[in-house]
Amino acid sequence: MLPGAALMRHRPSRWRRLLVLSLVSLVTLLTLAWPSLANRGVPGPGDQAALPAAPRLQPPDQQPLPRPQPGSGEDPPLEVGAYITVLDGFNFLDNHVSVEFFLWTRWSGDAASNPSDRLTVLNAPTDHNIDRFALLDSRRDGPAEWRLYKVRSRLAIPWRLQNYPFDRHDVLIRLGSANPLAPGLVIRADDAQSGIDPELILYDWRIGRLSIEESAWSLQTSLGTTASSIEPGSTVTIVPTLQLSIPLARRSGLALLSSFLGDFLAIGLCMLSLIIPYSRDDLILGAVFAAAGTSIFLAQLLPVSALSGFAGNIQLIIYVGILYVVIADELLDRAFRGRAERLLRFVRPLLLPSYVLGTLVAIYRVIPSDVLV
Repeated sequence: MLPGAALMRHRPSRWRRLLVLSLVSLVTLLTLAWPSLANRGVPGPGDQAALPAAPRLQPPDQQPLPRPQPGSGEDPPLEVGAYITVLDGFNFLDNHVSVEFFLWTRWSGDAASNPSDRLTVLNAPTDHNIDRFALLDSRRDGPAEWRLYKVRSRLAIPWRLQNYPFDRHDVLIRLGSANPLAPGLVIRADDAQSGIDPELILYDWRIGRLSIEESAWSLQTSLGTTASSIEPGSTVTIVPTLQLSIPLARRSGLALLSSFLGDFLAIGLCMLSLIIPYSRDDLILGAVFAAAGTSIFLAQLLPVSALSGFAGNIQLIIYVGILYVVIADELLDRAFRGRAERLLRFVRPLLLPSYVLGTLVAIYRVIPSDVLV
């Protein structure tokens, strides 16, 4: 009787240890493999040219604008090129980033009417302490007048962080005339010599190739001048511009581990609280503090709109998991203790696998679809 009873007591304990060991091994393997999973679809250093561009924000009713042409045919186009050297000052709360680059122009028309000095960064907030167009050199290069500028500017950019830390962006630099009503300006892109300095390294980002193209800025106003038959929503003024685009893809594996480390700790503490039979309150309290620390960190780093995406969903999953553990702890300590020992022996082994499986499935469901492609 005694050996048989001892065998019945040890057999469930052996299966429980085997189940816990397998689940812990599964979670460990997923944690180690997560950085490579997070970086799927993000090109390596040799594939920077293939970085996909982030979708650009455009009004749904806006039609593609025709490329601006000289009005009278007398003024030649202004050829413009750029070479990006610095990209810094990332600010996700205030929606801006700073850039520094060389800008050169070639003008084949009359030197007195050279529009190079009228160029400005159109999507930069006016701040004369930051926005600088410094003329470095000017010379005659064959039939054209060549000028070289050093530009330092802060750019207004609407960061789209709903997929953080799997987000991709296009840093846009829009160049044009400071006076949107200046006549006769036509800009041509020198895409053959424009580019990004290969020594520009951002440890948190992967940088693609610079895209430079002629574009136009449409204003739905005459800016106070007399205009006839203006319809609401119609384009009144078209400003020729040059648009530079710098594709960026975040190194999501690094950002995932550093930004959500408290969440990973909370998951581990919740698993321990479901394994051990006593002193679970301290583990649950530690999980709450770890998850709260991650929430405070993300709130200081990201705007509120970003929490409607992946980051906010992860926080919700972690807190729901903690609530699940708290309810299980209360049921084990009060509802089942001493009343339904047989039901308790059946329910306890199911708590840990159900928590782990539910957490993994929920996290998998909120991962952006383009990451898993």
